[in-house]
Amino acid sequence: MEEKELIPEVIEKKTDNIFLKIFKNKNLLITSALLITIITFEFTTDFVEIFLGKVIELTNPFRPKAGTIWDMNKQDQLASDRLKEIAKNIPIRKNELREIKDLKELSEILETEQTVLLNPEQFRIIYNQIPPRLSFDIISPFDFLKLSHSRKWTWTKISKQENNLSFYFLDGDKQLLMDTYPPLTVLYNIPHENNFHSTSLDSMDMFRGRTFSREQFFTAFDELSNHVKLQLINNPYQLIKWEKDIRKVGISQYTTDNVVLIGFEINQNIYTEVSTFEASELAANFLIARLNELFPELYLEFPEKKYREYRYYDF
Repeated sequence: MEEKELIPEVIEKKTDNIFLKIFKNKNLLITSALLITIITFEFTTDFVEIFLGKVIELTNPFRPKAGTIWDMNKQDQLASDRLKEIAKNIPIRKNELREIKDLKELSEILETEQTVLLNPEQFRIIYNQIPPRLSFDIISPFDFLKLSHSRKWTWTKISKQENNLSFYFLDGDKQLLMDTYPPLTVLYNIPHENNFHSTSLDSMDMFRGRTFSREQFFTAFDELSNHVKLQLINNPYQLIKWEKDIRKVGISQYTTDNVVLIGFEINQNIYTEVSTFEASELAANFLIARLNELFPELYLEFPEKKYREYRYYDF
């Protein structure tokens, strides 16, 4: 009797277990289906993004270019192209290639023809006739020297406008290296002549064993900052006048009151001249360090301190 009464209870428990398993399996199926759906959606989304990216990439050249960045880039490109076009497309007539020796002659040609073409040596002659306060507006002496040493500079095209001049510094392929727009007043000024000290570097004890070539000097000098250059050479326009005629450069052995002398030996055909600049000791040390780094064979020592009573310019 008791066993028969227990049977329904056992059956009921078994039934509950079956429903529980079914319920759990159902939740598992739903979870699995949901997970599969999410994964499928992610893969589909990635595929769509990749597909759209490829479509945009392929159609990019054909779509309109709009927006701030496109506009800025377009303006920069147009300006660059315009400058190159101005420099390249101005016709070069035979009468532009002239032997111009002074500002007066240049001014007369520009008045009648508006445009003239000069080689670097012709431009150097003209530049040296312009007062420093005005020639700086054409090109700074440091930029002039760097341009000259680059060996790319082949032509200078000068054009006259109503209120100013245009200077285009070009390479052999007429590509623009630099351009400036000084006032017309640079054509109507004649500079004063400069005087030089006459002697030679090798005859001066202070420079003996402390000289180096023009090429070595400019190689190191061009790499210094403009601030240091001005502390070495307080009148850089002189370098432009002397550049082709410099034979040697020397740095004095001693420093007095934080001043060092930089000497330039200038070839004047039948004789040699030397001119000296008072330079900052710190700037001279920068130059010496750079020279020793570039040309270890020089082995230049830094200047020694000297008392005030020993003045170089008393020689």
